[in-house]
Amino acid sequence: MHYWIKPTITLSVLSLLNWLAPVAPLDPWSLLSPKKITTMILALAIIQALGSAMAQYLGTRTGAILTGFLGGLISSTATTASLARRSKLGGGNSSGETLTFLSATGAMLFEGLALVITGTSEVHLSNLLIFIGPMLVTLAMIFVQYRKLKERSDLTQSTTFQILPILKLSVFIVAILSISKIFQNTFGQDSLLVITSLVSLFEIHGSVIANVQLHELGSVSINLLCSLLALSVIASYISKLFLVWTLGSPLLRVNVIKCTLFLFCSLTVSWIISVNLASRI
Repeated sequence: MHYWIKPTITLSVLSLLNWLAPVAPLDPWSLLSPKKITTMILALAIIQALGSAMAQYLGTRTGAILTGFLGGLISSTATTASLARRSKLGGGNSSGETLTFLSATGAMLFEGLALVITGTSEVHLSNLLIFIGPMLVTLAMIFVQYRKLKERSDLTQSTTFQILPILKLSVFIVAILSISKIFQNTFGQDSLLVITSLVSLFEIHGSVIANVQLHELGSVSINLLCSLLALSVIASYISKLFLVWTLGSPLLRVNVIKCTLFLFCSLTVSWIISVNLASRI
């Protein structure tokens, strides 16, 4: 029972800080919002506490899947960064982290699909295929990885809740977000493709919602919307590869690269089919 004292106190303090943090950016370039920073730290802490509880009470395999999916609904990028960091600290055993990565990616695709369905007055199969194809491949890889992964009994070290790695990881992500925001301000709003790519490097939901609304207003065609949605997913894959490459263990890098290659192939096929279907409308 004493295990939950530290996570409970930490999450309570972070929740209070997040509630008190101002929304308005503090810097003159509007890059850093205290509310967004505390929200990100809180999300990372929730993901780590959730992963620890799932692994302890549900086992490695089921815990990895649920942690990835629920964490992916909160933030697939934060979940990927957290598991990458944990894989290096845990001595390079990346099977559970790979399963969590796939589950978080599946949650991201599921949420993107839901946003397109609920955000458009007329749902087109061409737009949905951008997410359905990679989702099916992700589910297949989750099944294969689940069968390969064995339950572990030595979970004490890997499930210990630690706040310091979360703070270090938050600083890293804030730095990357700031760089991305600077590039976005530099490019301006002239190129929708460029803006979509930059925004989706960390979460696709904002760009999906924005592009769907532009489509509803008649500013974006079905064909272009397909390409924008595909570009959002591609940018998200690239950012996750970068996080795993910079923060993860060597074995996790290899596993994630292999998985992402399959995801890229499925997305490419879905994109081609979607564009052909959209051109007939």
